[in-house]
Amino acid sequence: MDIKWMTLLSLQKIFAELGSDEHYIHMPVHNLEYYPREPYRSNYYGIGLIKEGEIEFFTDLTKHHISGPAIIFTGTSSIKRWNTTISPCEMESILFSEEFLQEKLIESNIVRAFSLFSNNGGYVLQINDDDYGVFKRLFDVVASRSSSASLYHKEVVRGIIYSMINEIGHLYMKYPPKEENTNLLVTKFKEAVFKYYKKSRTVSYYAELLNVHPKHLSQTVSSVTGMPASEWIHHIVILEAKILLQNKQLTISEIAYILNFPEQSTFGKYFKKYVGISPVSYRKNLFQ
Repeated sequence: MDIKWMTLLSLQKIFAELGSDEHYIHMPVHNLEYYPREPYRSNYYGIGLIKEGEIEFFTDLTKHHISGPAIIFTGTSSIKRWNTTISPCEMESILFSEEFLQEKLIESNIVRAFSLFSNNGGYVLQINDDDYGVFKRLFDVVASRSSSASLYHKEVVRGIIYSMINEIGHLYMKYPPKEENTNLLVTKFKEAVFKYYKKSRTVSYYAELLNVHPKHLSQTVSSVTGMPASEWIHHIVILEAKILLQNKQLTISEIAYILNFPEQSTFGKYFKKYVGISPVSYRKNLFQ
């Protein structure tokens, strides 16, 4: 099975008994069996409420390890991967499409709150019992209405999602991401890498793009993130390569071309250097 994208449609087939709308799914329990073990993208947003236990997952190159009670927001722009070896946690979640949010007029405060944390791929925060109670009550309303035959149940669920976004936006402003994630140069570097990694894999290219010296860029990225700028570039390229290799319709040569390698052999050497095995072996292991 090709797993480049996880879609609401694919999850709806798994969770058919939940009676969800085509643009959202309410998941009363968290089961990692339904998520791919390899990195993937999704066409939906997600809000998860952890009651107890712990969870470990990655958004792009950022590792999140958190214990309940906690709130999680994941966006569509990030590449996600879940650590399935961690003991299951007790988590309730709702997945929803951007179309579902935009079916009705959205208030400006919701748009501002949403843009705060969605542009960075997500937001993870351990919360206190009072905040947990707020989100739990909101999820209880979703649980009571998501399978309802009421003509307006979609509007109720959408309104609850708006409320959750406002609450998360409030927490984001109150407890912003750590300073290492908000350095302006590093943020612009990450944005540039995600935009141009298929065009160039050199630090000098991004330094010129950001009007700074390559050495200054490397030192700043390394001091803030703990990873050299060159490693950030290579990791993003490898992440995308792994995503593409899950699509059996693409040949290795086509993937090399997509990622702007001059030859398939060059791509093969590059991939093996950072992954330890060849692209062919990696793909073979995926579908054993």
